[in-house]
Amino acid sequence: MRTPPLLRRHARLETPTEIPDGSGGMIPGWLPVADYWIALMPVSGQEAWEGARETATITHRILLRCPRTLRPRPDQRFVIQTRTFAIRAVFDRDGRGRFLTCLTEEGRNEP
Repeated sequence: MRTPPLLRRHARLETPTEIPDGSGGMIPGWLPVADYWIALMPVSGQEAWEGARETATITHRILLRCPRTLRPRPDQRFVIQTRTFAIRAVFDRDGRGRFLTCLTEEGRNEP
C-alpha cells in the first residue's frame, strides 16, 4: 500500500482580479480564495538570457488533498510566505480523486 504524502506547508490560493486604483480605473491584482496544506517538490530549473539580462525559471510540483468544492485552476497561483507559484496545469494524480497535483512556475505571477 502506498503511503500518503506529507502535507507540511501552508499555502494560500489566489485568483486574479481587478482592483480599483483610486482614480476611477482598475489595476490587476490578486484575491485570496482558500488555504491548503501542501507538499512542495522542486522539479527543474532553467537559465536563459532575455536581452542583456539573465533569467531563471524554476518549476515545482505541488500536491494537495483533492478539495470537494474549490479546485485550483491554471489561471491562479499559490503563495507560500513571500514565494509565488503560478499554476500551469492541474490533474488528479492517481485517478481516485484523493489528491491533486499542480505543476507550477515559481515567481511567474502575472494576473
